[in-house]
Amino acid sequence: MENRALDLIFQRRSIRKFKSKAVPKEMINRIVEAGQRAPTACGMQTYSFVLVSDPKLREEIFKAIGRQGCMEEAPVWIIVCADMARQLELFKMLRIETKFGELGKLISSVVDASLAAENMAIAAEMLGLGSVFVGSVWDAMKRIAEILGFPADVLPVVLLCLGYPNEAPPIRPRWPLEAVSHENGYKMPSKGLMKKYYEDANRRLVEMNYFKKGIRNWAEHWQAKFQTEDMRKWEETLKKDLRELGFCPKH
Repeated sequence: MENRALDLIFQRRSIRKFKSKAVPKEMINRIVEAGQRAPTACGMQTYSFVLVSDPKLREEIFKAIGRQGCMEEAPVWIIVCADMARQLELFKMLRIETKFGELGKLISSVVDASLAAENMAIAAEMLGLGSVFVGSVWDAMKRIAEILGFPADVLPVVLLCLGYPNEAPPIRPRWPLEAVSHENGYKMPSKGLMKKYYEDANRRLVEMNYFKKGIRNWAEHWQAKFQTEDMRKWEETLKKDLRELGFCPKH
């Protein structure tokens, strides 16, 4: 049986145009509280949520990751962080002897933060707001950590932009269920299924005017997004930032 929560999940789409209307603080707090109710490993809640409302700080972040229209219009910015610093400090206070390796910190806290972020996005939808996740914080994690004064062991994972929607974009295509849902093991979808999915999805995206000018299809879109040399440089920067923030082995 369908219900309102499921309807919102199935109808959810990223909103990139927002009204110039402030979101009440009580509503923002409720959304953050919804993030806290997400599942979390061993009850540690290894995440933090940093609201960025200061125009000067926003401008510094723009300089670090570039300007996006959705960020400029969104009245609410919440940087969702993987946060091991608080838990490690509590362990120290309680004299708990343990040693998290860099990758252990990375996996557990990023999963926690991601689950919380999705809870927040759904809560925003239920409160009549729109949202979009901006992943380009990964392009300059160390710089964002510096701008916002993060201690060691705190990692910006994603920027959640919230506000009252000023558009109603169509629902984007998704893989058919049989391609992503497996039982008792993994099975690669057939080439025929993948080809049909790609052609159907690509046609719908063209009809939606999804692609930027000069891009004719999804393949060209992905090729432009994931150029080999660009990806190599991005991964080098990513590894360096993760090491400096304490989430990646030094060797």
